[in-house]
Amino acid sequence: MKNLELHFIILISILGSHFVTSAQSQSQQKYNLNFDNFESENQILPNGWFKWGDFKTVRGELLDNTKHVGKVVSDDKGKFGCITYRIPANYVGDTITLTGHIKHENVKNGYVGLLMRIDGFNRSLVFENMSRNKIKGTKDWTEYSIKLPYPAGAESIYVGGILSGKGTAWFDDFKITIGGKDIQTLNETSKSYLKDFDAEKLKSSIGKSSKQIEMSSNDSIISGLDSLLNTLENKKIVAIGESTHGTAEFYQLREIITKKLIQEKGFNTIVLESPYDDIELLNKKLLTNPLDSLIKKHLFSIYQTQEMKSFLEWYKVNSVNNDIQFKGCDDSQWVFAELLETQIEHIKDEKINFLLSNLKKNIVLSSKSSLKKEDKIGLRIYNNILEIEAYLSSKGNLTDTVKEILFNGKNTYSNYLNINNGDSIQSRDEIMADRISYLARDKNAKIIVWAHNAHIANEVIIDNEIGIMGRDLKLEFGDYYYSIGLTSLKGSYSYIEEKFINGDHQYSDELKKGEINSPESTTWENTFALNGNAFWIDMKMLKMELKSDDILGETKLIGYRKETKDDNYRLPILRIFDSIIFIENTRATTPLFN
Repeated sequence: MKNLELHFIILISILGSHFVTSAQSQSQQKYNLNFDNFESENQILPNGWFKWGDFKTVRGELLDNTKHVGKVVSDDKGKFGCITYRIPANYVGDTITLTGHIKHENVKNGYVGLLMRIDGFNRSLVFENMSRNKIKGTKDWTEYSIKLPYPAGAESIYVGGILSGKGTAWFDDFKITIGGKDIQTLNETSKSYLKDFDAEKLKSSIGKSSKQIEMSSNDSIISGLDSLLNTLENKKIVAIGESTHGTAEFYQLREIITKKLIQEKGFNTIVLESPYDDIELLNKKLLTNPLDSLIKKHLFSIYQTQEMKSFLEWYKVNSVNNDIQFKGCDDSQWVFAELLETQIEHIKDEKINFLLSNLKKNIVLSSKSSLKKEDKIGLRIYNNILEIEAYLSSKGNLTDTVKEILFNGKNTYSNYLNINNGDSIQSRDEIMADRISYLARDKNAKIIVWAHNAHIANEVIIDNEIGIMGRDLKLEFGDYYYSIGLTSLKGSYSYIEEKFINGDHQYSDELKKGEINSPESTTWENTFALNGNAFWIDMKMLKMELKSDDILGETKLIGYRKETKDDNYRLPILRIFDSIIFIENTRATTPLFN
């Protein structure tokens, strides 16, 4: 009996010790994500939580005298309310996931959901609020989850529960994981900023990791790039970027590198950040139509330059002999039906003519539809493409060329299917990555991509979109994907004023000339300039020299419009690219038609 009592006492002691340890562990958690650190008699909001939005009732609440939760109640004067928590983004990982429980009553004219926003330098980088999930009505406690890419340059993580419209919502048991690891136990990584880094060490390391380029002639440029070209020989995809779409030297370098990779390293496909269907039609007419007219009709205005024409003149002469393909990876909608028709018009079949006619009618309707009707018509077009694909397959008429065209068509309209099914929307970057990946399925394909620095980056930069193309290709192909960023410090560049570069099929915007704004702070570009006028940097070697790859510094990503202060990004550039080509002073491209 005494032994049993002794065992019982020992057991209670062990369990008691466990409960105390568990309670201490819970109370010592870094972040109050379960709302428990809250004195309901004295506080409105649990510790660390604050209010976003214009609903008055955003607070903590004690349920059944045991459980603390967050609560948001609508009112007649407000539009939404969010109970929010901020965490410093001192962590490393590829993805971030927020999980939480939601209970809601009588939600209407809006939605309820989890919210996550990650901010960087002067901007929001990624954001999700579950509005597309359309969670309404009344439902007891249910677990939900949202997952986002964890962007390079993240500085603050905001999580919360949001209510829009009318109703009441409760939130509890939030959990954040980065790269699959709980943030409560994840080790923090201190931020390292370029402006604070040892300038002499940085200059010395860049010097040891770079090769100077003499820009006076093509031969001298090739000589300076020789070691880089040898590095690229065994790659599957080489992406050559640009910090503006309108810099002449960037196109000169791209053309030189592309020719050498094709002529000496076995590369055979060039992919431009431009609509797939337009590039295909340009290819079909390349040997019969004047090049200037093809450029004006089928290339974005930003590409209507002497520099692009120089490449296309070479491509026109060499494409057949060298078995080279020129492709586009951007959204395809304006001439998709025309392109498809050119490939199947020889098939004398009433059914295929009927299906093609339906597709063309719906595409016309889509261009004239209101936003309310657009989703339904877009879904009809997607289904039209599926019907054509299935019928051609059943008749043995589904060639590799038609398969590729239909794949790109489905890719363009797949978001209407996603909207209909309540799935996540694919971004432009994801669509471009899918298209390049499709081409790479050919085991013999060796691909050169011409796209903006922001798209080819190895990590996500901003907006759940920019950088996803490069990130996805890096994840899929690993070291066989190689990104080369091109950047400069000063000089001129070309730009257009069109807000949406693919907003219509009239590629007639005037090319204008702007001057790159001089930086007022320490940037990667003025740091590079300390090493010389033109050179390429091996980022792998630079990481080894610095024993770091997470130094955050400002860099310019201007795009196709006129530069603004929003074109400065704070990024860990050593992780963003595999190499960088820097030219201190550059000039604008030369317009063909202005």
